[in-house]
Amino acid sequence: MKRERLSQAEILGWSVIGFGAGLMAGLFAAGRLGRVTRGRIRDEVRTFGARSATSLGALAEAVTAALRSDAMLAPHRLSAIAVTGGTVELVGWVADRPARARAMRVANAVPGLDGVINGILVHGEDDLSRAPDLTLADQSA
Repeated sequence: MKRERLSQAEILGWSVIGFGAGLMAGLFAAGRLGRVTRGRIRDEVRTFGARSATSLGALAEAVTAALRSDAMLAPHRLSAIAVTGGTVELVGWVADRPARARAMRVANAVPGLDGVINGILVHGEDDLSRAPDLTLADQSA
């Protein structure tokens, strides 16, 4: 099968189109990502290196240790479960909302976290009470 050769004008035309598309993509990416500087690249590389050095399990253990070392939260035996990336989920039960909020603040203070999901439940608010046994006489028609 014989391939057709492009003319000089066609090559120039496709080159201009490719250059224009690349320029537009670059401008779009710059607008979305912001200004790229040496310092910003260095910070991103440092953050990426720190994130990969810290395993997900170690990050969850660090959060759990921080929760259990806090005097107000220690009796509740809260823990953290590794979810994905640098994200952990807090689990357990506390007595009130201020304790739940404090657990979130303590967890967020652990370095290396990208996100925290607060799955802590509050006694008296999140308890599932047993539904009463109803008889036919208790139900309205």
